[in-house]
Amino acid sequence: MGEYQLGVNVPVSDAMGSLKGELERIAADGWAWAELNLAACPFLVGGRMQPPAVDYAKGVMESVPLRYTAHACYGLDLRKEDDLHRQVLLNSVRVCAALGIHRLNLHFEAYSHDRQQEARWAQRVREAADLGGELGVALNVENVEIEDVRYALEAVVALDHPNVGMTLDLGHLWLSANYFHYDYLEAVKDCAPRVRHLHVNDNGGVFEPMRLTDFDLYNTLGRGYRFTFDRGDIHVAPFWGTAPLAGAFRLLKEAGYSGVWLCEYYSKSFHPLNGQIRQRVLEEIEKA
Repeated sequence: MGEYQLGVNVPVSDAMGSLKGELERIAADGWAWAELNLAACPFLVGGRMQPPAVDYAKGVMESVPLRYTAHACYGLDLRKEDDLHRQVLLNSVRVCAALGIHRLNLHFEAYSHDRQQEARWAQRVREAADLGGELGVALNVENVEIEDVRYALEAVVALDHPNVGMTLDLGHLWLSANYFHYDYLEAVKDCAPRVRHLHVNDNGGVFEPMRLTDFDLYNTLGRGYRFTFDRGDIHVAPFWGTAPLAGAFRLLKEAGYSGVWLCEYYSKSFHPLNGQIRQRVLEEIEKA
């Protein structure tokens, strides 16, 4: 049973003061890994690294018996011309190195169909991956639900960088496969050789068009309402939705996946059931 590395994401918070409590709860629920969104603490202000926040968080993290991965700030858009987003990514790598985190996840976002923008994206990821290679931080590019997963996979393959892999988000993939009409399990199989990190979450497979047409309004929808009416990327606990996760687990195991099975869901909404959820995921991995 100990061969599988199970983790969960740290709830995004506006206060560093809650970090210790969140990490202690995660450890108490039996998880071995925690994924920290770098926006959860003021590690970066105006793209600049803030050592006092990094030093504080490092002390807290080292006081709890967990291992860590990181998620780059939501809103990072490497296709933009301005240099701020480039600096945010580079300094995110530096923050991870200072915190002792060796895996950084970043969203692919939407493929632009603009050669110049895609070249800019690739150049910036390559630059960050080179820096990460020096500092011991690997980059993993994550598929998002607003895009066909094959664009993210093809981008990782084209980069062909030893320090860049793929984060496969199984919940995002379920929404995308249904919306863009491709086979979910075939996509898992295609991606598996490049997968170095995994996000396990669930939903009903119903894409929410407002995610594309009015993102600001989409973000105002209450979480309970979105759960109840299955509004898009709801990030419920694994096996609480309809994604064929067991089949995906089987294909990933057959491909030799040995990374973290990071359960990325709104865990605060499921407390005190998180220990049961972790056990269910472990059992499904073992029998897949």
